[in-house]
Amino acid sequence: MKTLVKASLVALLLSAGLAQASTELISNGGFETNNLSSFGNGYAYAGQVTADAWSFLGGAGVSLNNTAWGGSTPAPSTAFAFLQNTASISQTFTTTASSNFTVAFDLAERTNYGSTGQAIGVSLDGKALSQFNVSAASGWAAESFGALNIGAGVHTLTFTGLNPNNESDTTGFIDNVSVMAAPVPEPETYGMLLAGLGLLGFVYRRKTG
Repeated sequence: MKTLVKASLVALLLSAGLAQASTELISNGGFETNNLSSFGNGYAYAGQVTADAWSFLGGAGVSLNNTAWGGSTPAPSTAFAFLQNTASISQTFTTTASSNFTVAFDLAERTNYGSTGQAIGVSLDGKALSQFNVSAASGWAAESFGALNIGAGVHTLTFTGLNPNNESDTTGFIDNVSVMAAPVPEPETYGMLLAGLGLLGFVYRRKTG
């Protein structure tokens, strides 16, 4: 009986949406789809570079591995974005329901030229979400954070170089950008969950009573 109730509860929660799979919102998160084959030096700045779904401003662009920028991403990746000084990159996407976002990306600092000390700000629709100091000592570092209950609609995710020390030249590298969206459960779903937990408690008391 207890096993049957547990199975029924799991089925109820699944149908209610608590176990819905997350959805990837970012396209071309590794910057692999680009036009760098047109540039003999293997990199290009805003105004020249194209990388599907991404926009570039200022001293931002995309580079292949082992160019004058000095960056190299782990295989199988062959490209990454760079943010020089206060440059920015962004991507716009659409959601159809309120969601909890998990934003993840890899971050590194240019070490073969210019100054260290770059920081990267992450914003959604112009609102700052988080800030990351780029460490030259750690190589590529995996970063992530959450943004809860983001409403349905058109959203723009932006990465901006902050250059907190006002250096003449400081650059951060970004790769493998991901935004996973998980549906926000409706209030009725929480009611079903509480009812199911109460039912399990009742069964447990009957068994041990």
